[in-house]
Amino acid sequence: MKKPFILIMLAITFIIGACSNETGGPIGKNQLPIMKLAGSFSINVENINEIVGDADYVFVANVNSEIETIYKNPVVIETKYGPKEVSDPYTKYSITIIDNIKGKLKKNTELEILKRGGITQDRKSIVLYEHDQLLEVGKLYIIAAYAQPDGSLLISGPNSSIVLPVTNNNEIASSSEYKKYKKAFENEIKTDRERFKSSYED
Repeated sequence: MKKPFILIMLAITFIIGACSNETGGPIGKNQLPIMKLAGSFSINVENINEIVGDADYVFVANVNSEIETIYKNPVVIETKYGPKEVSDPYTKYSITIIDNIKGKLKKNTELEILKRGGITQDRKSIVLYEHDQLLEVGKLYIIAAYAQPDGSLLISGPNSSIVLPVTNNNEIASSSEYKKYKKAFENEIKTDRERFKSSYED
């Protein structure tokens, strides 16, 4: 996965009981409590010029579907109930790129992307960075993504994906968010780090 971000501290903002409601039925994903990851980042994640400069690709994409949650980096922790294995969740999505702002990825073709964060293995909570959110199916996003050594794409960290509030593709270029990211690309602050190439390049 992408290296510059990593020095992560789990900051549990709240954890609520078991995965059930008052009637005893299962809780939907949107009702689960959120465990926030507080990270120490190599860039200022509030500076859009740094976000664009650090990313390998920045693009507008439609989220087609949520495919699955993958669990990585398992560790054993001690709880009051004894040892327990926990892993980092990554949510896999199918997306279609509508427009490239930085880099040249294949457009109008379904491809897969991983986002750091998602539902935990015990399905009792959701893990996310502070100031971050999971993608929603059917919405358009501006995404700052990182190519991984295997050619896959990763979204990781605060402000790495923002909703584009437009109703159709014809409104993308005229939106203030799109114009802001285009300008940020012109003024990007590049970082010196090892970079890889996506297998989805055009």
